[in-house]
Amino acid sequence: MKRLFLPLLLLQAGIIMAQSGQPGTGTSGTVLYEQVVKLEIKLEGDAAQFADRMPKERKSQKFLYFNAESSLFENKPEEEDQTLKSESGNTVMIRMKEPNNKVFTQLSENKQTEKREFMTREFLIESQLNPSEWKLTGQQKMVLNYPCQEAVKEMKDGKVSAWFTPVIPVSAGPGNYAGLPGLVLAVNVNDGKQTITALSVDFQPLAENVLVKPDKGKKVSKEEFDKIVEEKMKEMGAQSGPGGARMVIRMHP
Repeated sequence: MKRLFLPLLLLQAGIIMAQSGQPGTGTSGTVLYEQVVKLEIKLEGDAAQFADRMPKERKSQKFLYFNAESSLFENKPEEEDQTLKSESGNTVMIRMKEPNNKVFTQLSENKQTEKREFMTREFLIESQLNPSEWKLTGQQKMVLNYPCQEAVKEMKDGKVSAWFTPVIPVSAGPGNYAGLPGLVLAVNVNDGKQTITALSVDFQPLAENVLVKPDKGKKVSKEEFDKIVEEKMKEMGAQSGPGGARMVIRMHP
């Protein structure tokens, strides 16, 4: 029964697409995603009076370039630096510097190389994807008019839900959320604390110099990088944002 599952899903997807007029697909192109991260900013002492003025979330856009062999996930250029205003519209602002991070995935080998930027230093983190960590739930929904199937996995930081479409038979996805039998179009981490949703899929051919594996930076393990960040944050008394983004909080009387 399990062997029939994906071919049946593909057949259903083809029927749905034919009825909805969905444009053709391919195994090479670009996905534009919107990432939304819920912010939990803790203020102590006299600053606590400004807690209700803090912004509740941060939005940014990312690109995923992909073909049948590899993919590259990176910031949309204008999202490298962003100022967030509070929901109340007063003079409390948070300025976040988006690190120039990249995730390159060798899809055929399930290998990833992450370039992480932290405190003007660059690091390279190599890891192995494990597709068997994903479990299919049988849930389905449409994303950008593509029929998607849900897969979930447990991570150190909590639960991740990814929606992939076998209609686009590429095992790519945003960041570390890859290795499924179809392109990942939506991700939900810890019940909405972070979401990544595709805004568009473009199947125009990629330029030859787009899918380039990062090679500049100090090679470290994921554990070593996390330790470096933790120790530096403690030293500075600073607050690290999602994805290693640095936050500077300014409050004006």
